[in-house]
Amino acid sequence: MVVQRSSPRGVLFSLLASTIFAGMFYLAGFVSSSAEVVFAWRVLLTAVCYAAALLHPAARRAVAALWRRLRTRWWMPLLSLLLAAIVGAQLWLFMWAPMHGHGLDTALGFLLLPICLVLGGRFLLHAHVSTVQWVVVGLAAVAVVVKLIATPALSWVTLMVCIPYTVYFVLRQRFGLDGAMVFGLETALLSPLAVALLALAEPMQPTAVEVAALAAIGVGSAVAMTFYLGASSLLSMPVFGLLGYAEPVMLVGVALLLGERMQGADALVYGILAVALAILAVEGFRATRRPRSASGSDPEAIGPR
Repeated sequence: MVVQRSSPRGVLFSLLASTIFAGMFYLAGFVSSSAEVVFAWRVLLTAVCYAAALLHPAARRAVAALWRRLRTRWWMPLLSLLLAAIVGAQLWLFMWAPMHGHGLDTALGFLLLPICLVLGGRFLLHAHVSTVQWVVVGLAAVAVVVKLIATPALSWVTLMVCIPYTVYFVLRQRFGLDGAMVFGLETALLSPLAVALLALAEPMQPTAVEVAALAAIGVGSAVAMTFYLGASSLLSMPVFGLLGYAEPVMLVGVALLLGERMQGADALVYGILAVALAILAVEGFRATRRPRSASGSDPEAIGPR
């Protein structure tokens, strides 16, 4: 059994990734290109960033380790294609939603995602969930129930975020595909689709600001996903899932900046989430202050990865 504790570096990576993703979400609301064009440039620029990383010996070793992992079972390459398809749909949706007034629906999807990840980690990966973490999950569940009562209609955008992403991260951890270069492989697999979308797109004359925004989204994607996936490797699934609450709060702020409006109960929903985040932050601080035992574990260490 491999023991994994909650790493302070993993917490930092998760928060940095959430901040960068929120910035990309904001930029997507201003570009005039279609969501398909933005998605294509995001994929291609991210793939270029990962290709440039191969100049470093550590990145080449990571690719070699990934290749060995893919060769352990005949169906592992097919699993990689499935993961690439899931993440490709998420990359497109993340660009499409703020352009079409679905920023708050996307934020609700990321609000539900941590609960799904905690439950997926507990029941599919047999991860330990502490009492405090269950309290946070309970508070988040109350917030979601209030949201659903106030707004009974649940958007397909919301479901497209929380369900496939849970499958994505559970499969990555379950089958050992949580290395830093896995997302590089996924963007490489998506690159032919990206090239096709650009070839089929209507020709346009982008401004310098548009080009800069597209470049920032592409490079930011590579950096943010590296941090995000690094956090998923350094943290237990429950802690990784609970830290994901930072992103929907940021996305709500971005959606409001882009002109969307909250419903009456939304302030209560995010107030409950603020309490949950505060509890999680206190527990995370206490966990980083605890000395390791001789075995390198602690009472809240996680089980197999």
